Amino acid sequence: MRSSLSCAFCRKSKIKCVNSGSSPCQKCQKSQIPGCILSRPRHVATRVSRRRGRSNTDHKDHEEPSGPRPVSPSHEESRAELFSDCLGGVADISRTDEHLASLPTGVILKSLNVFTNKFPELGILHLPTLMEAFELGCSKETKVLLSAILLVTKSQLSFLNPSWASSLLSGKNYEFYARQALSEFILQPPNIQVVQALLIMTLYEWGGRNFHKAWVYCGIAIRIMQSIHSRRIAPYPLDTDTNAGAAKDMIAPGIENRTMWACFIMDRMISSGTYNPPMLPLSEMEKLKVSRPLSTVEFAFGTSASLWSGATGQNITWPERQPSGLLDITQCYEILVSGFDIWAQVMTFIFNDGRRAPGMCAPENCPWVPGSPWSRTKAQLERWRAGQHDRLYYPSNSVAIHMTLGYGESFTYINLLYYLSTLMLHREYFPFLPTAESGPRGPVDHPLLEAEAPAGWWEASALELFTAAEHIAKLLHEASECGAHLMTPFAGFCAFSASYMNLYIYRFPRMNLGRSPQAEQLMNFCLAYLEEFQHVWKLGEAWVSTLKHASILYQRASTDRGRYLGKSRMDFDHLHQSIHEFRVVDRSNEHMQEIEGAEGMVSTATYGPSVDRIDTGTEIENLSAPLSHLLADVSTYSHGQGAWLQWWPTLEDVELALES
Repeated sequence: MRSSLSCAFCRKSKIKCVNSGSSPCQKCQKSQIPGCILSRPRHVATRVSRRRGRSNTDHKDHEEPSGPRPVSPSHEESRAELFSDCLGGVADISRTDEHLASLPTGVILKSLNVFTNKFPELGILHLPTLMEAFELGCSKETKVLLSAILLVTKSQLSFLNPSWASSLLSGKNYEFYARQALSEFILQPPNIQVVQALLIMTLYEWGGRNFHKAWVYCGIAIRIMQSIHSRRIAPYPLDTDTNAGAAKDMIAPGIENRTMWACFIMDRMISSGTYNPPMLPLSEMEKLKVSRPLSTVEFAFGTSASLWSGATGQNITWPERQPSGLLDITQCYEILVSGFDIWAQVMTFIFNDGRRAPGMCAPENCPWVPGSPWSRTKAQLERWRAGQHDRLYYPSNSVAIHMTLGYGESFTYINLLYYLSTLMLHREYFPFLPTAESGPRGPVDHPLLEAEAPAGWWEASALELFTAAEHIAKLLHEASECGAHLMTPFAGFCAFSASYMNLYIYRFPRMNLGRSPQAEQLMNFCLAYLEEFQHVWKLGEAWVSTLKHASILYQRASTDRGRYLGKSRMDFDHLHQSIHEFRVVDRSNEHMQEIEGAEGMVSTATYGPSVDRIDTGTEIENLSAPLSHLLADVSTYSHGQGAWLQWWPTLEDVELALES
């Protein structure tokens, strides 16, 4: 029976306390929670109620005794709504808990398979072990892991449309359940499934632009994982509940190994470009004596080799561990780990001002000089690439070939990581706002490089830069076409970066000597991807907005060379910042202010020879033509866009800007 009595645990967890009027309640009894004491809710007077209380006391002697005052209908309705909301939240948790416990084995296995394929950066699930946990009673920790998996998998199912997806609840149910359960588990004894759930929630929160939550979830996951790892390798464990048989288990150490490296990857991913230091540097992984990431085969079947021997030679630069020195697709997780470490270095270089940092334009630090910071990072990237089997190289090998082996998404991810790092390294030295006649060249705004590049260096750099953008666009398109659709936050950032560079070279083809004839088509590939992406991850909305503003700027600059004469990236500081951001911020207003402000300053300048300006009406018709379908969508569905309208300038705003 229900009563107004409730214990502290149920009240704090905001769940219904079912009891017979005496302790313990059903929840505490079932979960063996000690110290169940029932009490009535304590009424805390608000400021208004205290004032009313004082007023009633002041007038008490002057009023006749009366019966209870009638309660207004509106007050009763608000109390009823509040009570209904509380019951609804409790009912949702209870219903989700029952749902997770009763899911058919086939549905769980298919969901786990989708998750494993679509999120290569989180290759942490050992399916047989997880299924055994379900069959042996499905603990609360197992349920919270499953809820996190279903939460991120749910969005991927819209591209697969399997019949079994109808048996799943809405994503909000899994999200609410996971949040509530994790808030309870984070201070409990360390558990590997809790760590895995936290890592998945890190990815989910990042994609939803809840960057602080993602940062905190990742930090908690790392601390718990460090505790688990220390408990295993410590000669004198501090925790007396350590399982003595775990050391002989061939599977559990492998799961911990993969999960530890997943912490490393997620730490690298969410700290890149945020000015926040990584919590788990590579030096710490070596200090913790964490062995190399296991291959797919080793992870699936287990390994008898000691993973905690702490051989310092087995770090993530160990190409000599195989006779050939090359890593194949079964070592994809090992490749991703070292690749993300390099990508983080690239992002750190860029977000610490890149070439604009003090001393970076000195002759010895120019990018073509061996031993310069840029050159060292580029060399490390190429060594990483050279350590992979040539069957992993795109476009020499297709996504479809690897899809037949079950590695389509992993193959795509590895190549995205390589080409994005290449793109960002080379882009740092190219002009932000070239002219239509500009050929490949280095910076045009201060600080300028203090030495001349060798002959042909900028032409070769341009070829690498725009070829990388081309390969990213084709990779994502090919993966989508052959059923290996990759829709993760990192893949979205790759699409955004490639779309921007293809837009750039479409408007300024001379910057690659006319070697990018497919730029417009490739840009549209990326835009089509991002159009889907923004319906899965909120992160995509701001990227699309940034592309819109970049398109406005480059369309105007390429058709009217006098419009931004003498302007550089310093005049478009916020827009320039936005093109680098994985942790994207809404700067729509600043973008348009910079574009319009630069035009206003130019209008008072003396151009010398007259420059023919494009007709305003024609510009509106042709403005951002590759993005016109996105503008049409915004106009058509504006009634349901809500805050989306704040991201895009309306056509009226653009017209006013053109007329100014």
